[in-house]
Amino acid sequence: MKITMADHPLVATDRHAEAFKALAHLTRLKVFFFLASEAREVSAGEIAETLDIPGPTLSRHLDLLRRAGLITSRREERFIYYSVTPEMTSDLIRLLAACC
Repeated sequence: MKITMADHPLVATDRHAEAFKALAHLTRLKVFFFLASEAREVSAGEIAETLDIPGPTLSRHLDLLRRAGLITSRREERFIYYSVTPEMTSDLIRLLAACC
């Protein structure tokens, strides 16, 4: 499927499908929305506390979101900080907007 917007072609790829698949779980969707609304790096501990998600469960969800290209992580000493990946988020929005 090829979608053209503003002279910039955007082709739906397996990577986009994986991202949508990762968002198809309520907990991951909540985590993603939380990170997007914060618009900053957020520690795993803060995410767990704010969303009331146990650490091991959150780790699995964060890993899936990261592997799907929706979020990035950065380690600083013993903390890991997460934030949304703007490029992938933008691609998904553009794909949805072009189809709807």
